[in-house]
Amino acid sequence: MKIILTREETSPEDISGMNAATGILTSCGGQTSHAAVVARQMGKTCVCGCSTILIDEIKGTVKLPNGDELKELDWISIDGTTGNIYKGKVDTQEAEITPEL
Repeated sequence: MKIILTREETSPEDISGMNAATGILTSCGGQTSHAAVVARQMGKTCVCGCSTILIDEIKGTVKLPNGDELKELDWISIDGTTGNIYKGKVDTQEAEITPEL
């Protein structure tokens, strides 16, 4: 099962969840936040500082800007390049190493 770890912000105590997750989504932070730095080192997709969403860690919900509310185990997709969040499952492709690299 693919999991997106959602937190207001991450801390070192979240490392097990970050390791198990396919991606990480936070409502606080930025390019140098804990979530971004750790996700980058782990090769995980990450969207940090998405202040337009409301994450309720107690209820296990994420409220999207359009008013949709997601619960634990609902499908959500994130795009680490654009910062977009999608309700539901979006077809993805693995990153490839280009000849320039």
